[in-house]
Amino acid sequence: MEQSPCPPYRPSFSRIAPVRLLLLGRSGSVTHWLEEAASAWRAEGHEVRVAFVRRPWLATGVEASLAGPFSASLVRRVRRSRPDLILVIGGFHAPLPILQAVAELPARPPLVGWVGDMFDASAAAAAALYDVVAYTDSGLEARHRRLGFRAQAVFLPHAADPSGDWPWRRHRIRDTIFAANPTPHRRAIVSEVIQPLTLIGPGWSAEDGAHHHRRARRVSSTTLRLLYGAHLASLNIRNESHVLSGLNQRNFAPLLAGSALITDDQPDLTRCFEPGREVLVWRDAAELNDHDARLRTEPAFASALADRGRRRVLADHTYGRRLAAISALL
Repeated sequence: MEQSPCPPYRPSFSRIAPVRLLLLGRSGSVTHWLEEAASAWRAEGHEVRVAFVRRPWLATGVEASLAGPFSASLVRRVRRSRPDLILVIGGFHAPLPILQAVAELPARPPLVGWVGDMFDASAAAAAALYDVVAYTDSGLEARHRRLGFRAQAVFLPHAADPSGDWPWRRHRIRDTIFAANPTPHRRAIVSEVIQPLTLIGPGWSAEDGAHHHRRARRVSSTTLRLLYGAHLASLNIRNESHVLSGLNQRNFAPLLAGSALITDDQPDLTRCFEPGREVLVWRDAAELNDHDARLRTEPAFASALADRGRRRVLADHTYGRRLAAISALL
């Protein structure tokens, strides 16, 4: 039997009174998720403190040896700052000893994990420590329930940070940008794109298409905003290892810079956008190439599409909206 489409995602409130937030997460991720969330909430007047619980530049053994001392330091910090909410960005990536130390604090504030990557049954111990686990992907939310994890599970998509400088060019490079780490699925799709793409991220090489332009390194959040603002269109391709049904940050951030979005057909897409009016959706490489060609040859259409997408992000998909949705649950 054909399933009815999922309802659009509609948070209940757009703004809340200022709160004290403690954010835990990984520093220096390619998507700048933790840093973007902190910036957005500070701009809205919230008191935000950040503690990095993962440091990718450290060897695994060294990082593990620091978990104990860091846990004690974090507990002292929680007691001293008395946050209203502790939110762990990338909730299942935080070392378990650190989560346990925070979760076991007497009279602690609500502890919420925000999860955007695939997980397995081994995440049960972490899930049991949270009051709420929010998933950027409805497929991951369903997986939480199938595995019988404790804690309330909710759907909470990624978001964008409208604060700060979002460069906006009326006359743009008639080119499409894709900023992401390469994966086998992404490489396969990119190799079939006819027109040259601008590929941003470590690992891209000439083997992914000699005609593409590559900046094979990580770029700062500020630089990424500049690049989105300079390009007519942005491409999104899911990371097949991390998501089931959901969207990633590249479904939201390019639109704030006025870059028209061409994105793959994910089940959660219609819960967040109106395909064809706010974003263009592809299901195979041929359809992607058709959309890409139209945007390059019809800049007025690309601009109107991007403007509608931008309005949707500002209305429904900011970090302020996400924090209001979390607060309504607690």
